[in-house]
Amino acid sequence: MEAKTNTKPSSLRWAILRQALLRKTRESPDNQSPSAIKRISRKTHQGFNLIPGQVVEDHVNEETNYRDVRICYTLPVDGTPKILVKQRVNNSVDLSDFEVSDRYNVDNTGLVCQWPSEDVLAYFCLSHADMFRSKRVIELGSGYGLAGLVIAATTEALEVVISDGNPVVVDCILLIS
Repeated sequence: MEAKTNTKPSSLRWAILRQALLRKTRESPDNQSPSAIKRISRKTHQGFNLIPGQVVEDHVNEETNYRDVRICYTLPVDGTPKILVKQRVNNSVDLSDFEVSDRYNVDNTGLVCQWPSEDVLAYFCLSHADMFRSKRVIELGSGYGLAGLVIAATTEALEVVISDGNPVVVDCILLIS
C-alpha cells in the first residue's frame, strides 16, 4: 500500500485496518456469509496478527483463579527485543472484576482480550516509528499496552507512559515492564 505524503494519519490508520480486513476475508472461501461478518466484528484476543505472537506460557493464577497466558510478540525489526505480554484468556471473568469496576468507576474492556484496534495501532506505530523520535508519548486506556510497548521497544521516543484506568490491567502491564 502506497500512501501520499499529504495523507492524514487517520486515513492511514483506516487504510491499514482495511488492508487487514481484506486480507482476512480473502482467506475465507465464503467472505459474504454471516459467520464471516461476525468473525470480523466480534472481539478476539488474536487481533489481525499484524504483529506475530504466540502463547509461551499458560497457567492458572492460584491467588485469583484466573487463567492467564503470556504471549511473546516478535517484532519484524532487526535488533528489537521480543515483547512478552500477560493476558487473560477469553471468557475468563470473576466477581472481583466487577467489584474493581464499581470501586474505581471503570469498565473491564481492557481485561476482555487484546482488541483488534490494539493490534492495528501497534502495527501503525511500528510502521511509523520515526514520528515518535524525540517525543514523549502517553497511551491512555491502553488495555494490555501492546502499542505503547511497541513504541518503547522500537522508537527513539524520549519517554513512553502506558496507562489504563483499571488497576487490574495496570497490574498486568507492571508484571511485564
